[in-house]
Amino acid sequence: MKLFKLNPFILITSFALVLQSIMLVLFYALPDPLGISLTEMFSGKTVWQVSMAFGAILVMSSIFAFFKKPRLLALFLGFYFFVAIADYEVFRFSHQRLSYSFLRTYFHFSNIADSTTISTLGGDLKGTILWLSVLFISIAGSISFVVFYTLRKRKLAKSGAKIDVGKSKRLPVCFLASGLILSAIPLVLFLAGTRGVKIIPVIHVPVDMRFTLGKHTLTAPILHIAAEETYEFIRDNNKITDKLIGDLDAFLPPDFAQSRPNAKEFPAFRNAASHEYKAKRPYNIVFIFGESYKGRIFNRMLEGDTALAPNLWRLASGKLFPEGGGGLWFKYAFSGGYPTVRGTSATYLGFPSHPDRDVPSFYASNHFTGFPELLTHYKRAYVTISNPVFDHTLPFVEKFYGKNWYLPEESQIAGTTDSLGMDLTLRVLDKMPTDSSWFLTFNTIASHIPFHGYPDSFAPKSGDAMERYRNAIRYTDSQFGRFLAALAARPDFKRTVIVILGDHDTPVDSVDYVVPQPLGVSASHIFMGFFSADSNLFKGLDVREDVASQLDIGPTILDLAQVKVANHFWGYDLLTEERPAEQPSLFFTQGAYYLGFRGDSVLTGGLSNEDVYKGKSGTFSLAHDSLSLSWRDKAIGTSKVLRSLLRNDKMQP
Repeated sequence: MKLFKLNPFILITSFALVLQSIMLVLFYALPDPLGISLTEMFSGKTVWQVSMAFGAILVMSSIFAFFKKPRLLALFLGFYFFVAIADYEVFRFSHQRLSYSFLRTYFHFSNIADSTTISTLGGDLKGTILWLSVLFISIAGSISFVVFYTLRKRKLAKSGAKIDVGKSKRLPVCFLASGLILSAIPLVLFLAGTRGVKIIPVIHVPVDMRFTLGKHTLTAPILHIAAEETYEFIRDNNKITDKLIGDLDAFLPPDFAQSRPNAKEFPAFRNAASHEYKAKRPYNIVFIFGESYKGRIFNRMLEGDTALAPNLWRLASGKLFPEGGGGLWFKYAFSGGYPTVRGTSATYLGFPSHPDRDVPSFYASNHFTGFPELLTHYKRAYVTISNPVFDHTLPFVEKFYGKNWYLPEESQIAGTTDSLGMDLTLRVLDKMPTDSSWFLTFNTIASHIPFHGYPDSFAPKSGDAMERYRNAIRYTDSQFGRFLAALAARPDFKRTVIVILGDHDTPVDSVDYVVPQPLGVSASHIFMGFFSADSNLFKGLDVREDVASQLDIGPTILDLAQVKVANHFWGYDLLTEERPAEQPSLFFTQGAYYLGFRGDSVLTGGLSNEDVYKGKSGTFSLAHDSLSLSWRDKAIGTSKVLRSLLRNDKMQP
């Protein structure tokens, strides 16, 4: 009982600081499900995170101490740690911080009972048990203090005594000053230009002081939601200006503006296409997401390096079509975002993701429509070899395909996932009708970083990442050859179109890492191709030089399916339209934008700074010319429109 004779604010704050220390140790000690070291992932942020975490507790304690409300402090810290613990566990599992957008997506009433929400809060069993234990300690400690304090206060009141909460302002002032100093330390060091690894005197511990500042502290869940999100909500509800709509129009087809039913309310929504479709009948559609299909590497096949993916080349070169046919090969195709969930969302929804207002998954109540939903007269099926819960895509997988999606059994032999996925795909293909239209999509996984997803018997696991990448692509292609053989044997083969595209690029060799913006250029240039045995649709292989984007997939598939409806797809019908040479594709990455032009020329820069880089083939330099700066302004203006539309759920009426 002597413990509770201490000033209650000292007791509560001490308990909170100890609990905070335990949380930080757990956070850095537990790997995420991919086995990535969080110490490495947060390199350069550790000092910032630790200082802000302890500083925030002291500042919050000072506020409640000023008002002499110890029970409110205990309850607040219980809530604070509850949210922070959930944030840490979610981040370990999904690499996403809690935010209003995340909560609205995963915990919307339409999703609350499905497997997405349930599984999001569990990375691995050990980590989850440890985090739940800390959560129980936090809540139990908070409730226990309130109960004990209340009972003791009543007992003392009967004798005319009071609990000493301190009359002096010295304690709250001390808490406040200490908290502010801790919070300011990383900022001062950052502004002072402290960089590199420094050795702390006496204890001789090396500390990484790169100080890459960001929302990576325990204050993020509460302060981000309560303060910044509220501010952004008010800001984003401001009227979208004509200038911002003009910035958006710079990246849209020229007829987009003329076909809008309501430009101010829904600037990214247009009426049904009015141009004549290339397809004259509905085609069966095979839609393949190739994991990390790098455009830079796949384009080497056009120069003779056909050993990379011989079955794909057999398809592209027309050897699979003895009676005619062909396809489109886009040399300059770009992803709509990174990682997989962003590229997938951009492809299905037809607009890019936004770093501050992302759509991590699909919730049933929103105003977005994926192109598979518009194929109402098609039988649709999806085979995935990666759990859509992990990819954060389960809600829209269920929305697009209902119960017609399939996941193979877990691989018992290392490196056979694509093989098992193809076994399942072939069984699903066999069930597709031959007298009506169908849509079948599947994805690959062998070429996922670190490119170990093929059997040792297929090829050795070299220490060279590019060699492993090429081996993985060849292995996936060998499975693709099985699919082509089965597809070519079907009676409806000639009225089937095969669409192949990368979900995103991925950094592999030194060329990919010479970039001015993280996950910008090295995550963007993808392979994209459309192929069919029908010579009425394609005659030989057409290698296209115009820029293509994942945002173009929706409009192109609507052509192939003979569907004309209003939609929010930003892209072009690649069968009949070309993006003008001066117009780039667009996507947003973390705090940055990326613009891809013809000839592998790119512009990239930050959404909150003035720098813009331009380059080609991995060589970049700061740009100061008026044209580059103009595109920078348009990209930033478009990001404001997109953020507002996503915030207010106004992508379509």
